[in-house]
Amino acid sequence: MASRPQSLSGGCLCGAIRFAISLSSDGDWPPTTNGTCQCTACRKHTGNILPQYTGFKTKDISPPLTSNPEYKTYESSSTGSRGFCSKCGSSLTFNDKRDPEHTEMNLGAFDEEVLCGKKDEASAWEDEHGRHVPRVGGVGKELCTAKYHIFMENAIPGVTDELEGTKWRLSSRMGKRNWD
Repeated sequence: MASRPQSLSGGCLCGAIRFAISLSSDGDWPPTTNGTCQCTACRKHTGNILPQYTGFKTKDISPPLTSNPEYKTYESSSTGSRGFCSKCGSSLTFNDKRDPEHTEMNLGAFDEEVLCGKKDEASAWEDEHGRHVPRVGGVGKELCTAKYHIFMENAIPGVTDELEGTKWRLSSRMGKRNWD
């Protein structure tokens, strides 16, 4: 397992929105609030069949996303909003009005070096398949291993239905029975 980072950085595709998330020493590492969602709204917002988010304390995100004029939200339901960059359209967040102290971050918004590690150019090599540059560090495995899956009623048979971890028919917050 990679060592616990002090912070995680990320942003949108065009760079208009940048953020860092401070990880407190008493918080979970790896995060236990990591899950996929197969609801139609998450799929449409991200353009992915298996959107994945991890929750963080809103106060640990700096600068506050709402302080950036390019950060916009869309009220996708009576209790939820989805954040994105108004310049490039990058999907960034999900917020539940019932839990404003937490922000669900789209894992694709984290920086390449956070997920994959820094490129080690000094150790690069070439072969018949092209140039290979190994990576050093990165916490992608720890950050991106989903612990649960919600809205499994929308699972795509043979594609997204056989995921490891706890599965919920709907949302675990809605108190619906476990899929298993």
